[in-house]
Amino acid sequence: MKKYAFLYILAIVILAVVITSRYFNPDNRMEFKSGDTIPSSVKFVNAYGEDNRISDVKSKYKVVFYLDSTNDESIVRLDCISKIINLINIEGISYLIVWDGRIPAEKIKDAGIDSKYNYSLEDKVSLSESKPTAFLTDENNKIIMVTGYSYISLINEIIELGEKRDLSHKAGEMIIRNVSKSGAFSRKDKEKTLLMFMWSGCRKCREHEEIARKNIDSMQKKINVITIRPDFDIRQDYDKHYEIDPQEIYFNIYSYAYGIEASLRKYPLFVILNSDNSIEKLFTDVNEAVKYTLGL
Repeated sequence: MKKYAFLYILAIVILAVVITSRYFNPDNRMEFKSGDTIPSSVKFVNAYGEDNRISDVKSKYKVVFYLDSTNDESIVRLDCISKIINLINIEGISYLIVWDGRIPAEKIKDAGIDSKYNYSLEDKVSLSESKPTAFLTDENNKIIMVTGYSYISLINEIIELGEKRDLSHKAGEMIIRNVSKSGAFSRKDKEKTLLMFMWSGCRKCREHEEIARKNIDSMQKKINVITIRPDFDIRQDYDKHYEIDPQEIYFNIYSYAYGIEASLRKYPLFVILNSDNSIEKLFTDVNEAVKYTLGL
């Protein structure tokens, strides 16, 4: 009996050592992976200096964007995060922006992000060596997904969690509003708009680019044209009215709205919007898009 009691106590001690070494190691550096749980012992300090825990956020799903204010890539990623929060504003999903150190108040203000989403670890603990990265957790803070540098898989996952909700109308409003800020673009009442989702990164894509380039002047006489490119592409000389698509958030919203599965999505994509930003037509072939547009 004493032997079994000793083994039981030994097992508890070993388990305690493992947990302690994993979550409370001397330099407080953690590397959370899918299946791990973010412990409530990790203190998040909000923008008002108040202590919080991830368990204080009551939501079915939580998206934790993990950034470093001294990292340029993290600052650039704020534009994408702002669009995710504003466009994929779905009940049951909460967003947290967690910074390694200080919260860059001016940068988040410039990105149009409310300070309420921001928290600091005050350089006392690290969630991952990689930044920017993001975690999707369930209501018990168990990690469902770790993104790494790219947010594309996360964007598709949270769009799916919206349970068939069409986000394309809000995306259209945002694109039109952003492009209109340049002063060179304006849309009159009852006017339609063509969104051209382009990417110059593959041979076939460049072939589509050339067809669009040759017809762009004629198309612009018929309809407002906005070229939308992912943030890893380069603006082309024929992109008169232009919007950057960080981490392909617009592209995936429209693809999802039209029922295109994630594995089948590819460039180019052409979307004709009515004046109320509803979708009139969607094409995946440039020749069909040009023919339809010139026939308006």
